Amino acid sequence: MENRYLENKIIVKYCKDYYRIINEEFSELDFMSGRLIQIYQAYIFSINARVKEQLKSAVDLNTAVARYFDDREFKTILTNMLKSLKVSKSETNVIGYIVTAIIKEYDKYMEGYTRNLYISRWI
Repeated sequence: MENRYLENKIIVKYCKDYYRIINEEFSELDFMSGRLIQIYQAYIFSINARVKEQLKSAVDLNTAVARYFDDREFKTILTNMLKSLKVSKSETNVIGYIVTAIIKEYDKYMEGYTRNLYISRWI
């Protein structure tokens, strides 16, 4: 018999921003934040905590969603990407596909974010 409670406890331990993310306050008109939280919860509690790749992707998703709520620019980029995301009808794991797209967008954003150094110029 499998004990999901202990497995979920392990997942929440690795996803350090879990409680901050699910308790995030947002406007009623902001439907994307609510959907993103639903996808986040559905994905992290559907993985097997004993599989390292799945646990790593859950941690990456946790980091990306935390950045979504902290960084306005990333929030705009991710919202536009999710609005235009097309999922094939033959796709069997829709949530996994969306999570992979979110993580790829986060990695692309962080690559550009770290390369743009802003040097202030004194006049």
